[in-house]
Amino acid sequence: MHLADARWLAAASVLIILFVRFGWQTVRLRRTRGWPKIWATIQSAEMETVNQGQYLLPCFTFSYLADGEQFGGRFSLFADEQSGRILLKTMIHKRIEIQFHPKRPATWYIPNKRIEGHEVEQKLSPQLIERLYPSD
Repeated sequence: MHLADARWLAAASVLIILFVRFGWQTVRLRRTRGWPKIWATIQSAEMETVNQGQYLLPCFTFSYLADGEQFGGRFSLFADEQSGRILLKTMIHKRIEIQFHPKRPATWYIPNKRIEGHEVEQKLSPQLIERLYPSD
C-alpha cells in the first residue's frame, strides 16, 4: 500500500467514525421528542469553571417531580462573567422546561437551545451522555 493510499484510508475511516457517532447521537436525541415534558425549578446557581478550566460560566441546579419522585440535574449557560453574575441572581426559583425518559425518570434533556437569551451549554443528563458516549 502506498503512503497516499494509507492517508486516504485513515482520513476516510475518521470521517466514517464521526458520521456514525453524529448519526447515533441524532437518533438518540430524536427519541427524546416523545418524552414527557415537565417544569423543573432552579434551586441554586454559581459561577463555575467548566470545560477543563477554559470557561467561567453560570451553572444551575434544578429539581423536578416525575412519577412521584424528586429528581435533579444541572446545566450551564454560555454567558460572559458580568451577564453570568446577573443570571445567578435572576434565575433562582425560575422554572425551565425539561423532558425525562418515561422508564428512567432520572434521565433528562433540556429541549430549549437558549434560556434567558443564552445558549445552553449542558443539555443532557449524565445518564443520557453515558448512553451516547459509552466508556470503554
